Amino acid sequence: MSFIHYLFLGHFEHDGEVVRFSKRPPDRAYRPVIRRPLETEAIKAVLRQVKGADVEELAFPDDWMMWWEDGYLVCDKYTRNPEAINFVARLVERTRCDIHDVSAHRDITLHDWLAVTHSYAKP
Repeated sequence: MSFIHYLFLGHFEHDGEVVRFSKRPPDRAYRPVIRRPLETEAIKAVLRQVKGADVEELAFPDDWMMWWEDGYLVCDKYTRNPEAINFVARLVERTRCDIHDVSAHRDITLHDWLAVTHSYAKP
């Protein structure tokens, strides 16, 4: 059995060094509290850079295991997809957003995520 470990990419409120979560309707699931949403135009611009195509909406390729969630992005921490890795790196550099490791319950740096991802993605 394998589990997907998720990263949240966004601008989050923190309680000290920990991202603050709260329950939100309608499903009452815990979600990170957004300080400000990621700018959709910045996301589209980075998508255009990585995909080399015109992008009109926030539609990510299925094999990226990434989706938009009310102001932030959710993605697979251990993706092996080079385009998805490139997209995340460029987006974080452009927007200076937080990378929150959901399973570790802490923020991580882009450098640390790239080190883990690149070692994991090697054949």
